[in-house]
Amino acid sequence: MSLRLTPRTAVAAVFALHGAVGGSFATRIPWIQEHVGAGPGGLGLALLAPALGAFLAMPLTGRIIHRRGARTVTRATALLFAVALVPPSLAPDLALLWVLLLGYGVLGGVCDVAMNGLGVEVERELGKPVMSSLHGM
Repeated sequence: MSLRLTPRTAVAAVFALHGAVGGSFATRIPWIQEHVGAGPGGLGLALLAPALGAFLAMPLTGRIIHRRGARTVTRATALLFAVALVPPSLAPDLALLWVLLLGYGVLGGVCDVAMNGLGVEVERELGKPVMSSLHGM
């Protein structure tokens, strides 16, 4: 017995996963700050790393999608993005935390672009706008 999802449901699930990973990370921030012994300034710099990673990765993602397809890139990066949630919580110091959060941001950014590209494909297949409902996930 296999579970068959419609393309819209499958993409909506990825949007929900992406939001859940980001939300789960946000709830870990106070613990991570205490674990690495970071002050507010150090933590602030570390929290720039995910945004920087996404900023650097997003412009290159179109090329990756063109070569591999939005579906393949979404599948791979959604899984890796979820897994990338764990290592920052285990970082022993601020420097490693920064590196791990940079990678977390890269994966989140690539996944974000790929899943939105996949959402556009689903809209085309359905012949109606569904992107706002996907973002609502």
